Amino acid sequence: MRTNSLPDVRPVSDLRQNMAEIMESIDTEKRPVILTKHGRGRYILLSLDDYNQITALSVLYEAIDEGIADIDAGRVSDFRDFANELREEMKNESIQN
Repeated sequence: MRTNSLPDVRPVSDLRQNMAEIMESIDTEKRPVILTKHGRGRYILLSLDDYNQITALSVLYEAIDEGIADIDAGRVSDFRDFANELREEMKNESIQN
């Protein structure tokens, strides 16, 4: 999704009358369409690829926030300690199998 493109703003009645053209515009111009109702933005239409990208970024930002909260709360460990624990777990699993 291009972040520097301004969305296309249309009244919701345009969707009923020009659905095919609006969908084509979303695909070709790679920008969302904001639908207004009574002159105010009410709905947004965007491609599935753009939606998936936004969703993935949201998940990433949540994970970053959780990591920062862990750091702030002191829930951290040295990488070497983590790697050694992981090696031990993998070694124990291979012995059991």
